[in-house]
Amino acid sequence: MIMEITSEIQVRFADLDAYGHVNNAVYLSYLEIARVELIHDLFLKDMERNIQYLLIKVNLDYHQPIVLSDKVFVHCWWAETGKVKFKAAYRLHDGKGKTFATGYTEHALFDGNKKRIMRMPEEWKAFASTPSDVD
Repeated sequence: MIMEITSEIQVRFADLDAYGHVNNAVYLSYLEIARVELIHDLFLKDMERNIQYLLIKVNLDYHQPIVLSDKVFVHCWWAETGKVKFKAAYRLHDGKGKTFATGYTEHALFDGNKKRIMRMPEEWKAFASTPSDVD
């Protein structure tokens, strides 16, 4: 099963820094928007069971700055599923061939009832995929 999504991001004036481009920390919010949209159904089900998705690692390569007038899309896909971790990968782009950033986030599942990291459910292992060509 391929799990991937492309989310359009509205660049807000508040996202900009003193140099007139999107602040590097704001990119993490853009990734979160796409990631939550990608895993929305799983996320809601797991919230009901008190399972939390802990962010444990971020890797982001900045290629070109994003400015207020840019159209921005975040292509997100479930890249890897391990025994206790999963990885989501990202490409921020303009839809016309320009890539603003690429990277990934790594997550662990935390059982809020037992107060410990938990093993990845078997049904999750089928989600890892490679992205389709997107522009």
